[in-house]
Amino acid sequence: MDIFNQISEYPGSGRPVLTVGMFDGVHTGHRRILDKVVQTARQQGSPSLVVTFHPHPKLVLHKDSEVKLLHTGEERIAHFALAGIDQLLIIPFTPEFAALPAADFIRLILVENLGVRTVITGHDHAFGKDAGGNLELMNRLGKRYNFGVEQVPAFMLDGMTVSSSLIRQQLEAGMVGSANALLGYPYPITGRVVRGNQIGRLIGFPTANIQVEDNHKLIPARGVYAALITWEGRTFKGMSNIGIRPTINAHALTVEANIFGFDTEIYGEKITLRLVERIRDEKKFGNLELLKSQLFSDRKRAEQILASVNMH
Repeated sequence: MDIFNQISEYPGSGRPVLTVGMFDGVHTGHRRILDKVVQTARQQGSPSLVVTFHPHPKLVLHKDSEVKLLHTGEERIAHFALAGIDQLLIIPFTPEFAALPAADFIRLILVENLGVRTVITGHDHAFGKDAGGNLELMNRLGKRYNFGVEQVPAFMLDGMTVSSSLIRQQLEAGMVGSANALLGYPYPITGRVVRGNQIGRLIGFPTANIQVEDNHKLIPARGVYAALITWEGRTFKGMSNIGIRPTINAHALTVEANIFGFDTEIYGEKITLRLVERIRDEKKFGNLELLKSQLFSDRKRAEQILASVNMH
């Protein structure tokens, strides 16, 4: 996949089939749009192109709000590549860009700079200044500037319209299994392993304490989770705790993982957790022996959950 970080970098000669959006989480609904882009591009002999933005518009337009995102930029890019997209244009999102009216965005960006052949849009996509652009405007200007427009209907799963906001709500409530079904994959958290207080090692459950590098990454509800852990291209089974570790009177929120059958020292290394299912709430135990006993039960439950999980 070719990546362009400025509009001026785009070659503008292939008449792409494109879609525009943030695609936070690149969930099952997004994949319907991306699949349609790839399919249509192949039929029309054009490159498939995703036009997205960095940083997230909410971080520019609502600086005082606490914005939590499903994906880091790196994670989004990886999912675009997995979807088979040929080209990715990441437009810097600034207050000046946000002030661009929707009609000007279509004319200046999509038509004059990108030479669009066909736009594939989702069911509720809004764009341009004050989100003034919609399907009706896209269709009208498509006729004027000679490009096609196709809309992909909303994707429903278990009676719910799949959306990034719904997935965020479910993760914040600890409903990781439901969120994963909407995402189409286990929710990932990536960070570097840092030194902890070694209590886990003392009771026979050494943990990798993960420093999440993106402050805007959404961390799900506190609790214990069955998880897959990837390090240097290898994937292991394990369990993760998200919380403040009340048994040892800690207070800061931590993300840590006990990797089954793993004894390599990986301080400073980057690892990715993929949360599969929530096992229980975080609890405070009267002593470390009670905590240790519970961790044995947690491990048994995690092994049961992960027994049939695809490791890739």
